[in-house]
Amino acid sequence: MGGFSLVGLTEENIDLIHQASLTILEKIGVRVESQEAVEIFQGAGARVEQDDPGFRVKLPPALVEDCVRLAPGKITLFGRDPLRDITLKKGRSCFTLFGENVNVIDPHTLQHRPCVKKDLGQATRVADALDEIGIVEKCMGAHEKPASTQSLHNYEAMVTNTGKHVLHGFFSAENTRKIVEMAAACAGGMATFKERPCVTAVVCPTSPLTLVQQCCEVIIETARSGVGICCVTMPLSGTTSPATLAGTLAVQNAELLSALTLTQLTARGTPFIYGSCATIMDLKIGNPAMGAPENGMLTVGTAKLAQFYDIPSWCGSGITGSKLPDAQAAYEFALNTSLSVLSGANILFCCGGIEYGLTFDYAKLIMDTEHIKSLDLVKNGLDINEEALALEVIQNVGPGGEFLTHSHTMAHMRSMSAGRLFDRSSRDTWLETAQGKNTTERAYEKARQIIETHQPIPLPAGAAATMKSIIKASEAKL
Repeated sequence: MGGFSLVGLTEENIDLIHQASLTILEKIGVRVESQEAVEIFQGAGARVEQDDPGFRVKLPPALVEDCVRLAPGKITLFGRDPLRDITLKKGRSCFTLFGENVNVIDPHTLQHRPCVKKDLGQATRVADALDEIGIVEKCMGAHEKPASTQSLHNYEAMVTNTGKHVLHGFFSAENTRKIVEMAAACAGGMATFKERPCVTAVVCPTSPLTLVQQCCEVIIETARSGVGICCVTMPLSGTTSPATLAGTLAVQNAELLSALTLTQLTARGTPFIYGSCATIMDLKIGNPAMGAPENGMLTVGTAKLAQFYDIPSWCGSGITGSKLPDAQAAYEFALNTSLSVLSGANILFCCGGIEYGLTFDYAKLIMDTEHIKSLDLVKNGLDINEEALALEVIQNVGPGGEFLTHSHTMAHMRSMSAGRLFDRSSRDTWLETAQGKNTTERAYEKARQIIETHQPIPLPAGAAATMKSIIKASEAKL
């Protein structure tokens, strides 16, 4: 079974973008605001010029391409629970939560409000229960906590509520060291953590063509710690990147290649995930058009460029501009995630996000996972073989017969799609079994049920106390 796929870009298209990005890096360069990063680049042969604030770093094409070859082509994202490990490789897609939402639609009151640490823990617990969510990314934040230690609180909330691999923004070198220490306690010790790192750092270049101090220091500290890096750039076509999608991909690619180069120069072989959450700016209203078809098109470009470099990809795709988990949210999710999956994107960053990614909604998350099941079925494609063609069965049944009671049907019935949340019953049955509730209402009910009953794999003895001690010591310095 070969599966269905999307070509998207030709080899010539990809090579043109690659060459354009190398030209950007060599002739225009990137602004780097970290002295240590500048020294690392310069020591490898980059040209450095003063460019307040920071420096303009110009990278030779050969240096960039050498560093690309150092990045692993296959990465295993280890869970605290070994049964939750995910290997990122060609043809393998998995989904995660959309992150950085600052508000939540409360699953009990259905009121829109700012999120707090408890919300992140609850949403992570729901994600832990959903098989369609392969890894967990921070979907909300502990905004009631001090800004400098929020990433510590956020990690504690997530790792306590899931046995899956966690993608997380560390935000500073100091917090990187502390989160590594926390993660080691949750993995059962530093030695185990070094063998099976259960967290990956998320870092973000700033468009256009800037590596700020924070981004650089997290890349350097994370690589030295033996932890993988998921690098995500977020150009907005028409504002922080050219209005043409090809130009946006060239800028995006240059940003990611500069971060990859810094990563590999710091520690050769560090796992690096090539990520983008690019879309257009709706210049009419001044908002990022997260659900626009251009988001899906840019995601296809992102996936294909990552495949060209033989490194795993991360794609922000399927987010909606809708303020509710409604028809608009469903259409935008379905279009752009379908493009992403069929193009071979490895990690899809999308589930549960509405309102351009400002608000997290539990019903949206539950409904997203229902669509993911359909995407998996479609991507796997058709079995075309002797058993699937069923010529002997067709002969046995003959014209005018029926296949319902045939053993062949019994053998294959579980491979057919089945609605779990989406309703396929008659109106009378729907009224009787679901009391006429719509899909959104039933999705909220399911989320509430998971929050109340699901139990994630427990932390090792002493891990919770270790994390609280690290956070307390960090906040004592404030």
